[in-house]
Amino acid sequence: MAFDKPVYIDRDNILVKAFEPLKKSDIERLTKWNILEVETDGVEAAPKLVEKEIVIEGEEKAEIDRAMGELRKAALAREAVLKLMENGGKVISEAYEALAAEKPFQISNVRNVAEDIVTLSTENPLAFINTYYQNYPQTMYSHLMFSGIFAAYLANAMDFSIPKSIEAVFSILLMDVGMNLLPVSIRMKEGKLNESEKTQLQAHPLHGYQILTQFAKVKNSVSMVALQHQEYYDGSGYPRHTKGEQITEYARIAGIVDSYGALLEDKAYRKKKLPYEAMKELLAYGLYRYDPNFMKHFLFKFSIYPVGSLVELSDKSFAMVIRSGHEKPMRPIVYVYRDRLGNSPDKVKMIHLLYNPEYYIVNPVLPAAGHFDFDAEMDSLLKKI
Repeated sequence: MAFDKPVYIDRDNILVKAFEPLKKSDIERLTKWNILEVETDGVEAAPKLVEKEIVIEGEEKAEIDRAMGELRKAALAREAVLKLMENGGKVISEAYEALAAEKPFQISNVRNVAEDIVTLSTENPLAFINTYYQNYPQTMYSHLMFSGIFAAYLANAMDFSIPKSIEAVFSILLMDVGMNLLPVSIRMKEGKLNESEKTQLQAHPLHGYQILTQFAKVKNSVSMVALQHQEYYDGSGYPRHTKGEQITEYARIAGIVDSYGALLEDKAYRKKKLPYEAMKELLAYGLYRYDPNFMKHFLFKFSIYPVGSLVELSDKSFAMVIRSGHEKPMRPIVYVYRDRLGNSPDKVKMIHLLYNPEYYIVNPVLPAAGHFDFDAEMDSLLKKI
């Protein structure tokens, strides 16, 4: 209930303001203090929910402003990202088909895609934030593009130089070339593989390595990723049970981003996971599958609520995660796109949860549950800025 005048605990202490609803927490507080009565001069009235005005200053303001600038750049880059995803998938598809048939192909075209990914992710840190919400056809080539994008961010977190980052992404875009030598019945099979089929599948890294070294003539540092991207840090992977730092740097990156990307995709045996769920599962695997130092950098870069995740906040508003800090990954900067009444805020509203402890993340949400349309929200954002 609410009243049209404030409710007082005593003459000097207000319990709630006029039109502010009494909450369960207010009653619990009164009970704890052994207060049995409160008083008001008002009459019962419909509550008016007023959004709290957040005062932003100092370091908090600087971080909010930077995040706002990056989100605006991402909104403006939507067309460039879609074009890169479409062109990149096409280039990789053509490369894989040509290499499997041992036909001439300019492998440098794939490297150009890697360079575009690294350049865009470096110059525009949130550029690929919309990839969570676009309904790309789910193919091996779209998976490789996503893996390359995640690899670019991880390489950046590990302070790789630009040329080294490009080579890492290039190697990951080529890592599954051996899959095209498998029968379509195995590649497209939705059910569980039998032992014979599993043996053939586990040979694809070796086939890919042979194609890249003997026909494509790429550098060994690149072709080794095709050979080792299914190896695990504890030696339980395939095809050679290579372990630890015997697995090359790029292949250790590939293992992480390949798995993360797969968790975000629909499979015959499960629905795709939310970024939050995928990160939790990846961390569980990380105890034995991945280089712990690389996983640490991946978590620092993407956080437990990866940038782009949709979340419900404690005040029942909906927001998108924009930036996360290493020290407090549960307290990111969020862009509020629906207030607690389900309306789009009149002004751009961003909250740095680290500086506003009364707000916290309650749940990750799917776009449909969060009433979220990326393009519509970005158009709205650009009009408000």
